[in-house]
Amino acid sequence: MKVKNMDKPVVAVVRPFSSSALLAPALREAGFSPVAVMDYDGPALAPMQSAYEPSAYDAVINHHGDADETIARLGALKPVAVFHGAEAALELAQRCTDALAPEFSNDPALMDARRHKYAMHQAVAAAGLPVPRQICASDPAEVAAWIDREKLSGADLVIKPPASAGTVGVSRAPAGQGWREQFDAMIGTHDKLGVLADEVLVQEQLTGTEYAIDTISHRGRHSITDIIKYRRVPFGEGIAVYDSVEWLPYDRDAYGELIDYGLASLDAVGLRNWAAHTEIMMTPEGPRLLEVNARLSGAGNPAVTHIASGESQVTRTIDLVRGRGPEMPPGYTLRQNVMAVFLMSHSTGIVRNAEIYDLARELPSYHSPVHVARTGDHVHASTDIFASMTMGYIILAHADPEQIYADREAIRKIEKDLVVDVEGAE
Repeated sequence: MKVKNMDKPVVAVVRPFSSSALLAPALREAGFSPVAVMDYDGPALAPMQSAYEPSAYDAVINHHGDADETIARLGALKPVAVFHGAEAALELAQRCTDALAPEFSNDPALMDARRHKYAMHQAVAAAGLPVPRQICASDPAEVAAWIDREKLSGADLVIKPPASAGTVGVSRAPAGQGWREQFDAMIGTHDKLGVLADEVLVQEQLTGTEYAIDTISHRGRHSITDIIKYRRVPFGEGIAVYDSVEWLPYDRDAYGELIDYGLASLDAVGLRNWAAHTEIMMTPEGPRLLEVNARLSGAGNPAVTHIASGESQVTRTIDLVRGRGPEMPPGYTLRQNVMAVFLMSHSTGIVRNAEIYDLARELPSYHSPVHVARTGDHVHASTDIFASMTMGYIILAHADPEQIYADREAIRKIEKDLVVDVEGAE
């Protein structure tokens, strides 16, 4: 453990990847000392892992499997709070929080419900909320029996690892065709986060509009920082890929049912403190949980939220560690209409003409690019959020939402000329 001169209150982040990397500079600016706890030894996730910059932290504690030892080493720094980045860090972060900063703990008895999607839905259903029909099994015969029992023969199905993230490994079986082959291909494999799929989750595929509610919680009181609406498009056998994400106003008249369902889901999985990114499908029958992600919203979303409202999960995390949790408002004020348009590649290979995206700078609502691919970059076919991030996204912001919609379509027209050299793929 390398420790700099630390005379400020310490806030530790376990696996500070993806959006959680935004915490370190914000903490330092607010007068705290950021510390990283690293236990990541899985495969490299370029866009996600690259957000981690060791120099951003006053100390880096490397966890080698002995939680008690790590807690002792971290405890010597007397942290006032311990948070986590990737979901796979949830268990270690929970143990550190329980031992060193229990005022920020979540219900330890429901930790599986915040990580394992089947346990999550069971907990939400136990709270009296409707959830999709689903089964989690290691034997495809159990799934076949469930399909017959639920009269889902011929229905569209979703197949995914129960601990997946960012649509990694998620596939669909239109009219139920091929679900068994997808089940067999998934069972026993490790995903891009290095998580073993020793079971497979099979769900009925929901139809409707997908939303997410981002929150920061304090002692069971939930403060909404943003509500976003997803637009996804089909891609091969994958469930769908991100086309764009739109930031919505905090409006209980328009979204009250969605909000109430989302916050009740947080209560059901025992999330009392810190961040959550809760994804919900608004179906013709009402809201249905997709998943509660007990972490900051990914892909740098808090930075985009700040453009939309001047606040974010990061700014309210600072409020939390400053002792202002009771003062956090229930919602937010949208200052301008904002959308993130994810750029898409339909092939894995080398980008040959990324300069076409410069044309988007002339669009009326163009705001800024985020990690947009450059000519010569190796990119992946846009099958999940991690692959999409190799292409990057463009932020649009404007007073008129119709202008944003028009500019999104203009970007898609520009993108039709994208050349990705498959022959040059690594």
